[in-house]
Amino acid sequence: MDSTDLLSSYFRNSQMPKCINCHFINEEHSSKHSFLPHIHDNYLELFYVYSGTGQYMVDGKYYDIKEGDVVICNAGILHGKSAEFACNIRSYSIGVTSLSFHNLPDNWISSRDTLPVISCGMLSGQIGEMFRLIYLLSSDKKHLSTICNCIALSLILLIREMILSRYRNEAIHTRSSASATADRIRHYLDQHYRESLTLSAIGKTLNISEYYLSHIFKDEFGVPPMQYVMKRRIGEAQNLLMDTDMPIGDIADYLGFSSISHLNTMFSKYIGIPPGKYRQSVRNMDET
Repeated sequence: MDSTDLLSSYFRNSQMPKCINCHFINEEHSSKHSFLPHIHDNYLELFYVYSGTGQYMVDGKYYDIKEGDVVICNAGILHGKSAEFACNIRSYSIGVTSLSFHNLPDNWISSRDTLPVISCGMLSGQIGEMFRLIYLLSSDKKHLSTICNCIALSLILLIREMILSRYRNEAIHTRSSASATADRIRHYLDQHYRESLTLSAIGKTLNISEYYLSHIFKDEFGVPPMQYVMKRRIGEAQNLLMDTDMPIGDIADYLGFSSISHLNTMFSKYIGIPPGKYRQSVRNMDET
């Protein structure tokens, strides 16, 4: 079987997935600066817990994570670590695009009803080293990007097979009416979080009373709606600081902050350091 046939047996087209970014976060940074909720519209993120324990949020739900776990963050799905659960985790993550599994949306590796945390079990050491190898090789993208893509492809196919073997028969749970309403509110907030929002305006738009809106949202997701909006903005700011060279003032404008000073204040409140220092700390990260 040639490479084209091999790819077509897994994917809707014969295009090879591409590893577009890779990050390492050490224990000190993880304990001080949580990564608030954010979304990657155009790529899959795989987050690997190299050591430590904690909690990670995917699609509004929190999951316990430990050494040897992979967290799946499909494209367009909200994810992140909450400030309430900052912990000493050593982690690697990769972003993959041009991924097109049969019967799944672009840049998804699992269906929505599949648990997003995969325990690697006996393979955890080998899978962890694959993540680490991609990270080390990604420092020379000019010469080694093709090798990174090949290792990422092998990693993706291995994780996909683990998903199919362990979660094929997972039951889909029926959700309550209140949970469905909370999901509708969250969907609206995720679509409009960069805009100037008030509880009154949200309630009128969705035809829900302010009290009920706040009550069921906090019950379902653990935070009030307006705090959720601010955390979404900060989480997206973290993502832009890590993966782009966009000026901080432009990030503030893009995410709906009233000024760069407002962004600095809120970012420091939730993350512990201002945006500029955060960008520098992540880009200067090493494995020591």
